[in-house]
Amino acid sequence: MSDDNTTTAGGSGYRKELGFWSIVLLTVGAILGPAVAYIPVTVLADGGPAGILSWVFALVLIIPIAFVYVELGTMWPRAGGVAYYPARSHGPITGVLNGWAAFVGYSLAMPAVVAAIVEYASYFYPRLYSNGVLTTSGLLVSIVATLIIWLINTRRVRFLGTVNNVLTTIKTLLILVVALTLISFFHPANLTRYGGFAPYGVGGVFLATSATIFAYAGFRQPIDYSEEVKDSGRTIPRAVIASLLVVFAVYIIESLAFVGTVNWGFLGFTPGEWSSLSSLPYPYASASQGVGLTTLAVIAIVGVVIASFSDGVIYYGGASRVGNALAKYDGYFPDQLSKLNVHGIPFNSTLLVLAVSIIYLILLPSFASVLSVFVDAVVFSYAPSAVSLLIFRKTNPGENRPYTLPVAKLLSPFAFVVGGLLIFWSGWTFVSISIISVFVGLVLLAFFNRRRRIDSADLKAGLWLPVYALAVLVMSYVSDKTYFGGRGIIPFPWDNLLFIAVTLAFYYWG
Repeated sequence: MSDDNTTTAGGSGYRKELGFWSIVLLTVGAILGPAVAYIPVTVLADGGPAGILSWVFALVLIIPIAFVYVELGTMWPRAGGVAYYPARSHGPITGVLNGWAAFVGYSLAMPAVVAAIVEYASYFYPRLYSNGVLTTSGLLVSIVATLIIWLINTRRVRFLGTVNNVLTTIKTLLILVVALTLISFFHPANLTRYGGFAPYGVGGVFLATSATIFAYAGFRQPIDYSEEVKDSGRTIPRAVIASLLVVFAVYIIESLAFVGTVNWGFLGFTPGEWSSLSSLPYPYASASQGVGLTTLAVIAIVGVVIASFSDGVIYYGGASRVGNALAKYDGYFPDQLSKLNVHGIPFNSTLLVLAVSIIYLILLPSFASVLSVFVDAVVFSYAPSAVSLLIFRKTNPGENRPYTLPVAKLLSPFAFVVGGLLIFWSGWTFVSISIISVFVGLVLLAFFNRRRRIDSADLKAGLWLPVYALAVLVMSYVSDKTYFGGRGIIPFPWDNLLFIAVTLAFYYWG
């Protein structure tokens, strides 16, 4: 029998085995995934050297969303908590759309990251990847990697934490070794020589910000493991802010390293053709070779492979905990998924994630093809909890809150708007796929209806979110064609201003 230090009060079976540093590294590990290899260069492709400023703007935008979850996750620590809070505040309709979006997004992170592992490994073994998709050999390697990640997630959470601590420490060091070595070749003139500091103007910096904000995704993982965190009320707030500052520093260093050492001739691009940088398959390997450091190029690839693998380990655990919460608290998934094994792990839920991962790997055998659904499904589930926070302030005013979001009446709607913009900024193609995927989750209401019939009060409380999802779909369709891939009926920036106004209206409806 576990003692009080390792088992959650109330006998849920989850073990409190993750301390401060494990949560810091869990968050850093979740954020520094496959994107660490290209988004620091994508910001330069979008905005030129001024794109580096987008890391600051994106951090300012993401912090309120992160700390909405910190308040909720420390008030009611729940494994898979993202699926719990909106369901508790708004009932089954909002709950199922939000929870299903989180489960789909987290589950599809797995095929996305293992595909990324193999795509980067093809730098050494070209047979693994051809014509933009995994080969048969690449698919087999991806499935083996998925099985290894599954096995890690069937052990006690302490084991997962230890594995991630090692992997995240190694990958962060390798990323910094590459970036800091490149900075030793830094040419300050590169910041202004080719078209000036901001060759694409304010619009370029905006476009870069819409990319960088996605690079901070992963900040929510401590909430999904919150039931397994020692002294969660103190640990989670400190760990989240520490993690965001660490990854902010890493991203800034990476972008500076590339802009300062870019070798246009070696890359085969016209000097100052910043937008071409987005076509580089291995940006930091190419930059390393451009300064004559072949060994550093190898280190860059190895670092990204490890980054992708550790990202998969973390998201797999998050997906299985969300699946468990959807069964245990919400009743949308079958009861079998609510059970934990003797190690305090939702084993049946890990099997479901395994099946989903392998099926999607076979259907969409490339990182880019899975990424479109994964990203938007995850970000769709960011916004609703901002509404839940103020609902709980009214319905549960006396609840113990180890952390309280300051000026919540301002920051909560701000967080909701930013969460909506994350969906909108991903563009019409991604939005159309993800909104349809989210609505598939309404089928799960059949499971809920077997326990308690949905009534008019549920409709009144929950109707705002599906209507908002449809509004997002329409606004994305009519948005600026150049920036967001819409029909161009409403040009930039008016499309964004309209979106913000409509989103605020839905916030107050919610």
